[in-house]
Amino acid sequence: MEFLRGSSSPPHPDPLNLALLTTAELAMLGITPSLPKQDWQLAIKPLSQLTKEVNCLDDDYHQVQAVIEENQMTASLNNQQHNRQSDDVSDVALEVYAQGEIVAVATFSRCLEDYKNPRKSTELFYELTLHSIYVKKAFRELGLATCLCELIINIARTDCDDLFRKLAQRSIQLKLWFSALAITQGGEAICDLLSESFVEMADDVIDDLIEEGVPVRYQEPMIFVDCLA
Repeated sequence: MEFLRGSSSPPHPDPLNLALLTTAELAMLGITPSLPKQDWQLAIKPLSQLTKEVNCLDDDYHQVQAVIEENQMTASLNNQQHNRQSDDVSDVALEVYAQGEIVAVATFSRCLEDYKNPRKSTELFYELTLHSIYVKKAFRELGLATCLCELIINIARTDCDDLFRKLAQRSIQLKLWFSALAITQGGEAICDLLSESFVEMADDVIDDLIEEGVPVRYQEPMIFVDCLA
């Protein structure tokens, strides 16, 4: 599958305008949940702009990242075989700061199949892929991981609501996927939370659209979570 490069302008006017919102646009939507403390800050940015301060995080962060990066290299080869692309719109980093110090980070991708060259003319795929969620030891048990999960789902909700509405005009079915790799027991719990929340989000979006009279077709999201824990 070939995915949209949201930062590029199409050569001709695009009536559907299916490009995903940029991180700057997402940051202005007011979809960030409340953090445990009011003076803490959360940044939404392209993954390519992930702060270098993550290099100073605990050793267990880097151990987990090494496994993730190895897995992503394999996934990248598979993506190339399926003509998948990644860019600064699709690949996202969330960073939480307390007193100017980074204390939590999440990375994920949200990708949309190219509707101009779909595998099937009657359907398109949207995939949310979790790469990692990490909270420094001194800041755990405060709800930061839950906040990051909530924001990830809020971003997916924004994507899906817009896509369902636009594709309904063309009688094209949107198929939703969630994928992740759980490396630790804590990671497995996070993946379970996100999987359930992703399905609930899709149900809520569909219910709201049907109430509005938007002609959408629904299929329950596909969930792909591998566990190494």
